[in-house]
Amino acid sequence: MEIYVYGLILAGYLVLIFLSREEQGDPAERMARYIYRKSHGWIRKNKGFRIWDESTVRRELSLLNPLGKTQKQVEQFYVGRIRLILLILLAGDVLAAASYAAAGQNMLLREGDRLIRDEIGGEDRDAELEVYLAPEGTGNPEKQETKGTRQGSYQLQVRSRKYNRAELDKLSDSLFDRLPGMILGENKDLSHVTKNLILPAEAEGFRREKEYPVTVIPPAMTEQERMAEKIRESILRSDEESAADAEFPLPQEVENRRLFWEERPADAGLSILLFAGIVAVLAAAVMRSRLHEKVERRERQMLLDYPQIISKFVLYLGAGLSIRSTFTRLGEAYQKGREEGKEERGAYEEILRVCRELSSGVPETEAYARFGQRCRSRQYARLSTLLTQNLRKGNQELLSVMQQEAQASYEERRNMARKLGEEAETKLLLPMIMMLTITMLIIIIPAYYSFAM
Repeated sequence: MEIYVYGLILAGYLVLIFLSREEQGDPAERMARYIYRKSHGWIRKNKGFRIWDESTVRRELSLLNPLGKTQKQVEQFYVGRIRLILLILLAGDVLAAASYAAAGQNMLLREGDRLIRDEIGGEDRDAELEVYLAPEGTGNPEKQETKGTRQGSYQLQVRSRKYNRAELDKLSDSLFDRLPGMILGENKDLSHVTKNLILPAEAEGFRREKEYPVTVIPPAMTEQERMAEKIRESILRSDEESAADAEFPLPQEVENRRLFWEERPADAGLSILLFAGIVAVLAAAVMRSRLHEKVERRERQMLLDYPQIISKFVLYLGAGLSIRSTFTRLGEAYQKGREEGKEERGAYEEILRVCRELSSGVPETEAYARFGQRCRSRQYARLSTLLTQNLRKGNQELLSVMQQEAQASYEERRNMARKLGEEAETKLLLPMIMMLTITMLIIIIPAYYSFAM
């Protein structure tokens, strides 16, 4: 049954590869794009149904890449997510099928009713068998071909082959021929024993017996239980009779009804497939979580850059530059630093975006308002409000307000640094406790053993 599940999943992948043949990329990416486009189109038709929070992803991607094409970025994010899930599930399905094939090679049942024993001195192996009972009253058992009803499952221990009588006689003769030389020890021969002999160990004891009259009455059993007991007795009898044979013949009939045997392989494929599904879901969740972490890291970085940006505004405005020229200077300086290989900074990316909007003809008030909205923090919203409100009031009044804002921003940055330090201390608390525990164990365990000795 399991092999059909694995085959069905592989067939599904083949169908997906065929359906997505017109998409771009490698086969996994083509399948992912096909699934994304079909599901996206279906979601648009069913607006009340949501399988992913695309609006949040769109907003976060637009924050991380303000100058990029948001729709294309959203598509790439979900295509990558689906591609990862498909690859993990495919790997899990292949591993599950391989596990099933490996388990099938280790099966012991041959010719429908014979179990293969290991060689003499080998391992005892377990086999899980299912038995089917032919319908009652269908004539000669040898001619019964219909499996009928499932009687039950049996967990059998297939013991390794034992010596038969002829092999035991041959082995004992050989052993008795070699035994005189084996027991001599340091003596020359058995007729001149002056030192200890090496004799096989022998257990000595006694036994007492007493008889009690007992009447054993078999318990009342249903028809199925009675048949199961007869099958079990036949298995045990066959095992004892064939202990010296290379094969363990299973009973072929019980009460004139044929038995059909099937071995169930020790297959871990379904567990592997389930594990792959869980890993795929977790991988998709991790991708979403990492995107959110990038946004949080960007917002934290922007808050740390805010006092520096305000200070530069105060510097340029005090030098007589206009607000627009200040944005241009900040954007040009940042762009030059990026060309030299400096780190990307979210706040300066938004300033650069404002410069491009102003160059494309967007009014200053609208560009500054958008700047505050995109930065998503009360500090930048306050800066945006100050800029839009003071466009017609002159730089002198704006400069005094900016100086106050700079002082307040540095105070907020100190508070943030203190908060980040407290968070770092909290994160270090668990490793410190673990180190303390390990140190105590290193000290206590040797001390305990020294006292015990």
